[in-house]
Amino acid sequence: MTLLHRLASVVRWMVHRDRAEQELHDELETFVEMAAADHVRDGAAPEEARRSAVLHLGGVEQAKERVRSARHGAWLDEVGQDLRYGIRTLRRSPVFTAVALLTLALGIGANTAIFSILRSVILRPLGYPAPEQLMRLTAYSPASPLKGFRLSTPEYLEFREMSRSFAEMGAFSVGDGVSGGGSGGWAGAVNLTAGDRPLRVRSALVDDRLLATLGVQPEQGRLFAPGETDAMTARPGIGGPPVAILSHELWQSAFGGQPILGRTVQIDGRPLDIIGVMPPGFDVMDNHTEIWLPIGVHPVIRGLRENHILQVIGRLKDDVTPQAAEAELGTFLENWGGRAGITEALVDPVTHAPGHAPTAHPSRPQDHSLRLQPLQPAVLGDAGRAIWLLQAAAGLVLLIACANLASLVLARAESRRREFALRAALGASPGRLIQQTTTEGVLLAVAGGAIGVWVARIGLRSLVLAYPTSLPRTGELTMDFSVLLFALAVSVATGVIFGVAPAALGRLVDLVQVLKEGARDGGAAGRHRVRRALVTAEVALAVMLAIGAGLLVRTVDNLTRVDAGFDRSRMVTFSMTLPRTRSGAGAPALQRLLDALRQVPGVHAATGMSDLPFHRLAQRYNTGVENADGGPVASVDYYQFVMSDYFSTMQIPVVAGRRFDARDTSSGNRAVIINETLANRLWKGRDPIGQRLRPNLGASLGASINPWHTVIGVARDVREAGVDRDAGAELYLFVDQPGPPVDGSERWETTAPPTMHIVLRTNLPASTLAPTLDRAVHAVDPSVPIVGLREMTAVFDDSIGRPRLLARLLGGFAGLALLLAVIGTYGVLSFMVAERRREIGIRVAMGATRSSIVALVTKQGLVIVSIGLAVGLGGALGLSRLLGSLLFGVGPTDPITMVVVTSTIAIAAALACGLPAWRAARLDPNVVLRA
Repeated sequence: MTLLHRLASVVRWMVHRDRAEQELHDELETFVEMAAADHVRDGAAPEEARRSAVLHLGGVEQAKERVRSARHGAWLDEVGQDLRYGIRTLRRSPVFTAVALLTLALGIGANTAIFSILRSVILRPLGYPAPEQLMRLTAYSPASPLKGFRLSTPEYLEFREMSRSFAEMGAFSVGDGVSGGGSGGWAGAVNLTAGDRPLRVRSALVDDRLLATLGVQPEQGRLFAPGETDAMTARPGIGGPPVAILSHELWQSAFGGQPILGRTVQIDGRPLDIIGVMPPGFDVMDNHTEIWLPIGVHPVIRGLRENHILQVIGRLKDDVTPQAAEAELGTFLENWGGRAGITEALVDPVTHAPGHAPTAHPSRPQDHSLRLQPLQPAVLGDAGRAIWLLQAAAGLVLLIACANLASLVLARAESRRREFALRAALGASPGRLIQQTTTEGVLLAVAGGAIGVWVARIGLRSLVLAYPTSLPRTGELTMDFSVLLFALAVSVATGVIFGVAPAALGRLVDLVQVLKEGARDGGAAGRHRVRRALVTAEVALAVMLAIGAGLLVRTVDNLTRVDAGFDRSRMVTFSMTLPRTRSGAGAPALQRLLDALRQVPGVHAATGMSDLPFHRLAQRYNTGVENADGGPVASVDYYQFVMSDYFSTMQIPVVAGRRFDARDTSSGNRAVIINETLANRLWKGRDPIGQRLRPNLGASLGASINPWHTVIGVARDVREAGVDRDAGAELYLFVDQPGPPVDGSERWETTAPPTMHIVLRTNLPASTLAPTLDRAVHAVDPSVPIVGLREMTAVFDDSIGRPRLLARLLGGFAGLALLLAVIGTYGVLSFMVAERRREIGIRVAMGATRSSIVALVTKQGLVIVSIGLAVGLGGALGLSRLLGSLLFGVGPTDPITMVVVTSTIAIAAALACGLPAWRAARLDPNVVLRA
């Protein structure tokens, strides 16, 4: 009840505040009048009597302050007074206020934007129930530089059957279907017909256990039923059951949110029934999936360990730790080589009767092994270090901003010392004055923080538009309540820091010292030391940021200079997916399209290929090698299906042998071309021309046994995974090579994958070619859309988007830090010159030359900058380990970068010192001494 009484008293005081103030004034006036009357009766004059009464009271205003401080809620009145006074004070100093607001907005805005990324990408758990229980299972090969590739179906089925640590385990695929997984090429993207035009949407092939493993229920409808995703149509390559699940976003954008359950839609020309809609924001491994389809793995593929097509996610049991699961996996791998004849229960694709299919020989540890990884780090990849680096850089910018503002506030406080001393003489306590300066600082910082949040929102939106795929989980970037709370906390902390800075020197209320100094420069040395230390810190932090930015700029420059293995200039590319309704239907249509495109004015060459460079994931196909002496089959990282004129259009040199030509489409011989890495891996200096390989093309191409192919050429390495990655082993297959029957089976053909990338060698931009390309594709198939029309340079730019983003953001932070450091240096020297006008005037009057005055002032500035440079270089060397993994072609202690950065900052600082020195040299000693 006491608390309630106090609250009620505060409310009554706030409601009747004016009346209470009037009553207080009347009461004090009555007391003074009565006391004065007593003094008059004692013989004092009326004026002296009133003065004595006021002195006895301790001052009318002081008495009011004592009474107010004893009331409940008096602090609210004080805060209100401080806020009103602070606003008036800031309005009287528009230049200071504008500079402070801009500095704070940039510093707090940068931190808020980067913290939004940090919160959304790293700190926020994945949007699944109990996400810490989810683990990813990947394969890796000690012999290959390409880590973390996918599992084969037998490996997944074996581990799922043997594991006791996982409550659920599911698999999915978002790669190409060319491996013969029975997907028909649906993994990755499909053509969806909605209304009168086809849409290209991102797809994922999943088994019936994956969505249950993730633990997310559909917003509408149902998930895939047990066994539903295992069934295959009787014809290989057509796909699984005719059902699909949509994302919430695709349901809204393509179908307008209309009732969709049970509705039939066309997916790559095939009718599928929609059985469910996932909740908003649902995704798997940040693939931006819009439609989920049954994986429909063909029974033959279940026995092929060479087809690494599956990504696997498992959910640990409640009582199992990741360490226990790792131990179980280790036991599984120890016995892997001796495991054979393991079978998996299947459903016959025709009779739907239960049966078993052998998984053939077990995978061998010498070929590759398996690893477990928590799902969130797997989604994050190597972006975590980059984001933490950006947050550290933004924090340094804020520290520089605080140092700069503290220097400004100290200078401003010096000009207000007489004001504070007068207020102290009138009765204001030191705590009251500190509260006033702190309120002004917080008011300024909160206003700057509000502007900073607006700046951060615009910056985040621009970042997502400019670099949509450079960071993971960009679709989840939001400025939620925690981000706004972070911005408020940073703003208040910043305001308090530089709000109490003047009081920290203990010079606000020293009336005697103020009057003693008068117009002299007494005490300036201590004030200069503080401001010099602040500027030194600004320069040091700016050096650290600038060196980091310089290293990343050099990294991007090195990446753009790497030889990718082909000429990416003057090239335009797009992708298209032809419906696969019959075997081998795609290649003739693609050839007609290429013939038409080669006739377009301005197009010098045209070809098609299954995968664009710079973005490919390792596929790791086990490929048979003739005369391998019983050794393990070779692991090929990439299969590339190409069409005519591929090597000439891409300008990939063939260093040995020859290119594909007409003889490879007319003879019965099977020809392949390999790259230099594969040639060295298989034959180690021997001539590979004429050697034979058995590509692992699976069952979807219509053959039970893959035929031998003869190596006819060796092509230069192409950096398929990116210019910062080692070139993997690559095998080129010529599309539509007819061949004789193999072992009495049907005629064997290398058919084109449904999705092909068309590449044109042309001087025309993509925008100019767009109408012509659209007409050409429409002539081949009106239902097929053109996807991803752009220059090849844009494909390359996307591949280095993250280092370019880091370089630009860190460069922006470094530029801002350098600007603040230069402003701080200029401000300190300008204030020093203003305070030492008398000394400089005396020096000039005694014969000092202008050059000596310039040297005096400049020397002091350069000493500050030199100390800052030395400290900054030491800090940059200390942070070199953090930068090391983000660099390419340059070391974290690169001397060229350090020399360039320190020289640039030294020149900028010298310019900042020059103007105050020039002004000091032109002081008129007569005017100074007269003043």
